[in-house]
Amino acid sequence: MFSFNTFAQFPSGGRLPNFGGGSTSRPSTSRPTTTTRPFGNKLFEEKKDTTRVSIPDSLRSKDTGLQTTVKYVAEDSTVMDVSGEVLNLYGKAVVTYGDIELKADYIKIDWGKSEIYAHGSPDTTKRGEKVKGKPIFTQGGDNYNTDTIRYNFKSKKAIIKGIVTQQGEGFVTGERVKKDANDDMYLVDAKYTTCNLKEPHFHISARKIKLVNKKQIISGPFNFVLSGIPLPVGLPFGFFPVPKNKEAGTSGIIMGTYGEDPNNRGFYFRDFGYYFAVNERIGLKVLGQIYSKGSLGLGIQSTYSKRYKYSGNLNFQYNYNNNTPEVVATDDNNNYKTKDFNISWSHSPANKRPDRSFSSSVNLRSNGFNRNNVNTVDVSNYLSSTSNSSVQFGRTFAQKLVTSSGINISQNFTTGQVDASANYSIGLNQFNPFVPEKKQIGRWFESFRVGLNVSGGYQATNTRVNSITSYSDYKIIRQNADGSYSSIEAKPLTNEEIKLRDANPLTLTAEERIAQKALQERLSNVRKLNSLDAINEVLKDGKFTSTYSIPIALPNFKIARYINFTPSISLRGDISTQSLSYEYIASENAVKIDTVKGFFPTYQTSVSGGLNTRVYGTYQFKGKGRLQAIRHTMAPSLSLSYAPDFTKRLFEYKVVRIDKTTTNGVSTYDTLRKLLPKYPTLGAAAGASGNVSFNLTNQLEAKVRSKSDTAAKAFEKISLLDNLSLGTSYNLLAIGDSMNLSNINLSANTNLFKNLINLNMGASLDPYFYQAESTPELRALNPAGRIRRYYKIQQVQGIAGLATLRTANIAISTRLSPATFNPDKAKPKTNTQSNNPQMDAMKKFVAANPELYVDFTIPWTLSLSYNLNYSKQGLADPQITQAITVQGDLSLTPKWKLGFNTGYDMQLKAPTLTNITIHRELHCWDMAFNWTPISGYSVRSSYSFTLNVRSALLQELKVSRRRQYYGSGGF
Repeated sequence: MFSFNTFAQFPSGGRLPNFGGGSTSRPSTSRPTTTTRPFGNKLFEEKKDTTRVSIPDSLRSKDTGLQTTVKYVAEDSTVMDVSGEVLNLYGKAVVTYGDIELKADYIKIDWGKSEIYAHGSPDTTKRGEKVKGKPIFTQGGDNYNTDTIRYNFKSKKAIIKGIVTQQGEGFVTGERVKKDANDDMYLVDAKYTTCNLKEPHFHISARKIKLVNKKQIISGPFNFVLSGIPLPVGLPFGFFPVPKNKEAGTSGIIMGTYGEDPNNRGFYFRDFGYYFAVNERIGLKVLGQIYSKGSLGLGIQSTYSKRYKYSGNLNFQYNYNNNTPEVVATDDNNNYKTKDFNISWSHSPANKRPDRSFSSSVNLRSNGFNRNNVNTVDVSNYLSSTSNSSVQFGRTFAQKLVTSSGINISQNFTTGQVDASANYSIGLNQFNPFVPEKKQIGRWFESFRVGLNVSGGYQATNTRVNSITSYSDYKIIRQNADGSYSSIEAKPLTNEEIKLRDANPLTLTAEERIAQKALQERLSNVRKLNSLDAINEVLKDGKFTSTYSIPIALPNFKIARYINFTPSISLRGDISTQSLSYEYIASENAVKIDTVKGFFPTYQTSVSGGLNTRVYGTYQFKGKGRLQAIRHTMAPSLSLSYAPDFTKRLFEYKVVRIDKTTTNGVSTYDTLRKLLPKYPTLGAAAGASGNVSFNLTNQLEAKVRSKSDTAAKAFEKISLLDNLSLGTSYNLLAIGDSMNLSNINLSANTNLFKNLINLNMGASLDPYFYQAESTPELRALNPAGRIRRYYKIQQVQGIAGLATLRTANIAISTRLSPATFNPDKAKPKTNTQSNNPQMDAMKKFVAANPELYVDFTIPWTLSLSYNLNYSKQGLADPQITQAITVQGDLSLTPKWKLGFNTGYDMQLKAPTLTNITIHRELHCWDMAFNWTPISGYSVRSSYSFTLNVRSALLQELKVSRRRQYYGSGGF
């Protein structure tokens, strides 16, 4: 005989197995007790009690709708009512059912209704905390913080009050929520934000929001709320995609940048648009820009990546510029409207396979893009006058045959010249023909190696190239389609034109800059690529070239034990698809050039040998000082090369003019012959050469005693001079007007004070004498004025007669930060992996691109550099540029950062491009103010203001994204 009380109190852990299977079982009620047994962390299982009797329960014979085991635990107590239909869990209760977990301070399970209900409890232990243990509902990895929740196991529906859940990088809250069986949620009085604070700095407020199966957020009419203040900004409806994988990021609005470009296009609002998180591999930004004076722009930026495979970005920018006439040079129709474009593509493999590779670095842009689109972060783009693009693919077969192909394009924005080529190469790695496979080299001749390289491609340029400009005593013409002839020889320049050509644009007026640009176009003879017909014409004029070489490495051996001798033989040649023929046109006093199609191979040979060794000299210091010794290392090398004369095979003597002179009725004919190239890919005649090249490299190192007696090493090595080198060459077989001795090149670099200061120097010395020619004809032949066959020392006595300084450069730079003076207190670099792949990817990107982010954890940085460049060409006046550059940032407070970039041009005696930035970290927002008060041209002074929502990942990393005007993608 058993009896039951109204309520029975059970241990705090239990298991109810297989409630949906027909037969049921639950903890026995045969031994009621009024005490609570603490079980610590023990969940669900307890030891079997042999004194208990299991009694079938007729009340639970019906189907509850449960499909799996329900597990529960409570820290305080577990109470079941007398009917056995309701189970009450008190104190940090946890209920688990399949992929569902519910935690709360109070949970009630109603078996009869297949329902679970949970809420928090009043908290009397902490001030300000009204409720403790609010329900946290977890399903499929998604957490829902609630005030109360009622969930039905059978229908999978729920009614929730006060919900907070994270979707992607956003947070959704609602006062009242209904959840259906399809995991759709209907929220009333809802908010959506990316700020993770309890009271967010900003949010979107809507009366109703629907969360569709954790994939989309759809709202009715909504408006923006900033710091609790509703703003009169909103939309009649909202659609916010939620990525399936958090690595995909979150789609959203890009706020843009505000500012003024007063001397050019007026006030602007640019870089605004929308970011599409397409999937975990692809992100897309669509950006626009509007200027008050009518200029417009559209940009598309896309990033893509596949983990452990590849990553890259693809960007396109198109601008319509309505410039003011005071700023920009106009065309013949006084058209101030210009169009700019920029296409960039960067692709790189993440895990390079040894047998294949594919990479790209494409930067195609119009000539005026850099000038019209100032980037206050990357000033080098604004000052750059050239751009290079390449796409390369390589494949290796059996580690012996190496193939590659690619496309290369180079642009010069000053001259407008564009060079394009599609190249290929096939190479057979050098191998030892006398050594069986998997056998080491033994005898001396077994080190003999041979290989094969074949390369070539199709080359095109929009510059009309005169392939034989070395012969300027006659005109060179082309025959037009109508039978007439046109000259492609540039007219001689006047002194005024020479001065204008060599002038610094910064010192010229607007009219002079226009004249200089027109002169540069005439000198470069560049064809404009402003139509498809012009591009097709350039491509038709392209040339196919192919070169092959057979490098042969002869056995190396030593001379006198310490000198290495490396001989080699090279067999090379060219394969041309065009041949040139020449015809003298007496009526034009010119030579007509005709092109003949065909297959024309050539070959050349050369032999060379190199001697090299290393010489050490050490000076020991006596005494107890720290300096113990200084070691001087010299690495001299001497190489000799010989190439036979292949002039007759590659060039031919042609009659280019016949002069008739009549004296006293007698006619005299003077025939002028010239050695002209047979093939368009060849330049001037190449005769025999025998070069002797010499190079000497020096290093200085010091051995010093450690400052501390407890140091790990008693002595340490310090580099005093990393490199000091000298090099030149002499052609033993140079004949005629050729100059035997090449320029003497000097270079040096070192780091001082433990790499605190970096010093680089270089110079080029010309050993030949320069003097102006006496007649205009001779000056045309030798415009530089270089006197051949005479060394300067033969004309000028003393040290000044040794050589003429042609180029020289000195660069001194340093970078200072708190870590410079306290290296032990520098922020440690950790490579620890987290459980968030997106966070790990962001850490790697920030570490690889620190210039794109503002690090608030570094108190200050300061970079100083000095650059001096000297250049003298021929008899022209030397060109000297020297400038000091200062760059750095300062953390005014933990939330404020001041950055600056400026300099001083010591030749122009004026400041260089100056930029000042102010960053403010606003937790979930980033504010930036950019001001460029001084720039290369006064018309480029500008400012901008940016306010952007900050990524939650950047909040954890304590860094902010630098907003470039025209960024190249990235995170």
